[in-house]
Amino acid sequence: MQETVCTPSGGEARRGRRARWRATAGLLGVAQLCTACFTYVPPRTAPVAGAPIRLELTDEGRVAHAARIGPGILRMAGTLKGMEGDRYLIDVASVTPIRGQDLPVSGVSVSLGPRDVTDLRVRTLSRRRSAVVIGSALAVVVTFVVTKGFKAGQTPPEGPPSPGGPDQSRGSATRTCCD
Repeated sequence: MQETVCTPSGGEARRGRRARWRATAGLLGVAQLCTACFTYVPPRTAPVAGAPIRLELTDEGRVAHAARIGPGILRMAGTLKGMEGDRYLIDVASVTPIRGQDLPVSGVSVSLGPRDVTDLRVRTLSRRRSAVVIGSALAVVVTFVVTKGFKAGQTPPEGPPSPGGPDQSRGSATRTCCD
């Protein structure tokens, strides 16, 4: 008994790749929309509890807090729990070593004084970045509509349909399997 193996035609494989590319592009677009609109700016007033903040540490602050957050930490980001006099109480979400990328941290709270911090920034919505992201998304939608359009409203080709369906119009390279 001979076994017949069916393989997808080139068109099906291309459609699968296109679907993966579209899904990837969609995920990248969502990631951009979720992250690109925020920036860290110096606060105009004292930050309130619950505000997402980023602090740069002094040399003294790096040494004083090395046991809690690790050695050689240049910057930390997290949520401001509150103030105790002139000290910041922070739930740390990530740290940036002097030579490295952001590292996620959980379950660490620190109290930083004015001598521990060189720069304090608060995360806010950036109008300029938001406008760029919205403009880019709008450009993608307009480009899609102009180049691909929507299939509704198009007139079908005139004349009788070709026998055998769309795969038969490709010529002699068409294969039929699983007969």
